[in-house]
Amino acid sequence: MPEFTQEELNLIYLYDPGSLSGLIYELRSMLKVLMPDETDLRELTESTIHKVEVMSRDDYKKMCESWSHDDRLLHFSLGLDDESMNSMNNTEG
Repeated sequence: MPEFTQEELNLIYLYDPGSLSGLIYELRSMLKVLMPDETDLRELTESTIHKVEVMSRDDYKKMCESWSHDDRLLHFSLGLDDESMNSMNNTEG
């Protein structure tokens, strides 16, 4: 099974409809609506697609079964330092 970066996993979490073929379809569809200046996202998506395309259905199933609830939380950097992030987390319900 391919190794995914956290950014690639974030794309998978966002676009995964629950099947390997569906994930590939959704990622390819998303590529079609990117603006020309969204080169970083295009490269990330293409990299993710290439890795997902070589996975077997069993690999896909194992990957999905291994995810915990916390794994599915998106880990996007907000450009905040740890103190700011802790402050935000403490104010959330």
